[in-house]
Amino acid sequence: MKSVKVKFLVVDCPSLYNCIIGRPTLAELFAVSSTIHLKLKYYTKDGQVATINGDIEAVRRCFEAASKNLNSVVTPKKKKAEAKLPGVNSISTKDLVELDARTSKKERKQEKKTGKDDLLIKENYRPIPDGEFELVPLGEDPTKGVKIGADLPDLVKRQLKACLRENAELFAWSAAEMPGIDPEVACHQLTIDPRASAVVQRRRKQSPEKAEAARKAVKDLLEANFIAEAQYTTWLSNVVLVKKSNGKWRMCVDYTDLNRACPKDAYPLPNIDKLVDNSSGFKLLSFMDAYSGYNQIKMAEIDKKKTAFMTETGNYYYNVMPFGLKNAGATYQRMMNKVFHNEIGDMLEVYMDDMIVKSEEEIDHTVHLKRVFDQARKFNMRFN
Repeated sequence: MKSVKVKFLVVDCPSLYNCIIGRPTLAELFAVSSTIHLKLKYYTKDGQVATINGDIEAVRRCFEAASKNLNSVVTPKKKKAEAKLPGVNSISTKDLVELDARTSKKERKQEKKTGKDDLLIKENYRPIPDGEFELVPLGEDPTKGVKIGADLPDLVKRQLKACLRENAELFAWSAAEMPGIDPEVACHQLTIDPRASAVVQRRRKQSPEKAEAARKAVKDLLEANFIAEAQYTTWLSNVVLVKKSNGKWRMCVDYTDLNRACPKDAYPLPNIDKLVDNSSGFKLLSFMDAYSGYNQIKMAEIDKKKTAFMTETGNYYYNVMPFGLKNAGATYQRMMNKVFHNEIGDMLEVYMDDMIVKSEEEIDHTVHLKRVFDQARKFNMRFN
């Protein structure tokens, strides 16, 4: 058993945690932690390995309480029939293994199967806002609408509904309803290093299922005028089909070689922690994101054909900025900062295509939303 002296920084503020131990101390104690498995292993005085098991439900309760600026966590009472599970401070030495032991192939298969089963039961652990929601239709189709809090004051609710309906044209439900940002405002350029040689990737074989998914994706992109057929290409990339959590396929393009030839755009992206801090303490928040955000920005005419990709049905290039390009994020953030430069930091926080409209008083929220909508209308931006 080993004892070490640790210097703690004492902060005089409410917290849900008693103390936070850093990696240098864990290393000095020869302790190994796993955030994935919520476990901590260390040597006991007998030379055996003890395990501290975390509790995922307790972790979620702490996270949700912290996001609401609460100073305590309410622990639900357990039913009598419920078996007692290992808690955060429970220690088990039942399984004596080497500290650096790797899991066996059988154990890894079992963990993978368990993980898949968990995903089928609960797809996302993302926290959602409290309370009930009310769908506000923005047209004749009742399914096309936005959600607002059902427990808002009546006056605020009426103002919000009126504001949303007045600006219904700013919400897009298909690519046909998306005019795109003026190229004078934002246009993506590749600025390929002149010393770089064009690369035509070797065609990769695809299963019939993936080939059919790619064919459908190409058809949709052609109808939206996001892509066009390419001829006499110099750069040519493969498509990669990725299965989404809902079982559908997402078509991506492997721009590895093209990205390698492009210098990095060092445009600063916002700090996530700062955005969270800047959004706390406000009475009313509206969360929005741009419809098919990247695709609202056009590609520079000279660089369009360099985005060419190959499928079983032909070769195509992008008319709009696709996902996967090296500096696409910087281009999008630069555009957002240009469009909302007077609103950001005051009533709006922006990270790429995610936006938060914030108000200290509920009655002012409609005014703030209108300002954001007016700016979006000037630049042909559409929301989701």
